Amino acid sequence: MQASPSDLKATTGSTGAVSGMVLPTAEEIATLPARTIERIHRYSAELPPSPARAALEDALRPRLRTTRPPKMITPMRLFCLPFEDLLTDRNPRVRPAGLIPRRILMPFWGLLTRPATVPALLRGPTAEFPLPLRPDREALDHPLFEAGRGTLSAMRAAAVGNPSIAGVGKRIHPDIWDMVPEMDLALGLRFDLWRIRQDLARGRIDPAVSEFLRAAGGDALAMHVMLLSLARSPVSRGAFPDFATALGRHRSKEVVRILSDIVRCTADDARQDIGLETAEEAARDLDPAALARGLRPAAERLAVLRAQPMGRGGTAAAERLGEDLRAAVRDRLVPNVEEMIERLPAMPRTPDESEFVAALASAVEMLSVGRDVCAGAGFADMTAVPVERLMAATRRRIAALARPVPQGDPGAGASSGTGGAAPPDPALADRALRVAARAAHAFEQLCPQENVLTFLQTAFVDATGRAAPRTREAFLSEIVRSCCAPVRGG
Repeated sequence: MQASPSDLKATTGSTGAVSGMVLPTAEEIATLPARTIERIHRYSAELPPSPARAALEDALRPRLRTTRPPKMITPMRLFCLPFEDLLTDRNPRVRPAGLIPRRILMPFWGLLTRPATVPALLRGPTAEFPLPLRPDREALDHPLFEAGRGTLSAMRAAAVGNPSIAGVGKRIHPDIWDMVPEMDLALGLRFDLWRIRQDLARGRIDPAVSEFLRAAGGDALAMHVMLLSLARSPVSRGAFPDFATALGRHRSKEVVRILSDIVRCTADDARQDIGLETAEEAARDLDPAALARGLRPAAERLAVLRAQPMGRGGTAAAERLGEDLRAAVRDRLVPNVEEMIERLPAMPRTPDESEFVAALASAVEMLSVGRDVCAGAGFADMTAVPVERLMAATRRRIAALARPVPQGDPGAGASSGTGGAAPPDPALADRALRVAARAAHAFEQLCPQENVLTFLQTAFVDATGRAAPRTREAFLSEIVRSCCAPVRGG
């Protein structure tokens, strides 16, 4: 399916960086329904590869990560699994060794599978070797990997002896023939990397170091590929500072050099997590949910940069990233939550209050992320005041739910003026108490148990007008009693 320029402009919404291309802004993408995001993505996937398509997919990617179901395993995704942690969405002028731009995957896969002699496994599943259902440890046993390694070696050998083949590859990326050995190493080390990640995830630092030294065998490129993969993997990056410290005891000059490269990559990854590009480029906004998702990995990368083996470069990068993280929480996350709190009172009442509870849970999750990042990064907690405001807004909502809606205001929310002026209606207590229980469950992520109990007691008085239960168990018993009252009365 080919698209005319006018079709593309109709599908997206504002001026982008690609000449002649109209892209949606970050604000527009944040408000588009999930179905619309998926439809635009499917539309772009039918276009031939081009800068316009790449720009559109880059713009959609933050939302696609949240709207799309888990990816189906395809031959190309299975092939990329061992070096998935080396993929980057950035395109730096000088590519750090080991990093593979994600945009080259489709054209490179087309080049890899084009020859008629390519193994059938690279073209699709066979009856004997179907594709795995999940990208887990068992998937690494699939024979596609060894078939892929053989094809990589043959293609690189052909490029060495044939300038025209070499030129085809360089049109995909100038460093493509340097990336092929890195891909091949990751494929060959896939079991070793998996074992080391599992050791690090379990806090088994010394066995992970021993396994790393054995697998790398002193080869500089193998060390580079493995260390970069471990530093970027969500499974192992939390333990990477301890791993790097233990590895530093071996005083390998090669490891020290590689860690300095990892500092640069880690700092760039963290800035991208929170919606910033390199210092030379303008910052780009993320929608609130994407920002919240990016803050935790950015904080983990900050810990990597602070590790002693990262040296002065790591310390300097950590200081810069710390300021970026502080600003992201203070200037972007907290104001977004404040806006969410402002909108809560105006939400219309519904029979089960699912919309209000969902909005409350979203605000709680964002505050939980902000609090954890502040604690992990050593910042003063910037979420305490929004937490108090959120709990107060929720209490007002519960009080309003326990009272009739004012006449002529069927959509009234918590700020409808029905507060303490009117007594609570026993017939409405059930819904108000249920909201209180669900809110308390959400607040457990943010508050000590005694604060949650105080919230429940206040909410109970607002919803029923009776004395507050002294324990959580008593409060839950009252909810059961309230729910059963209409049945017993009937």
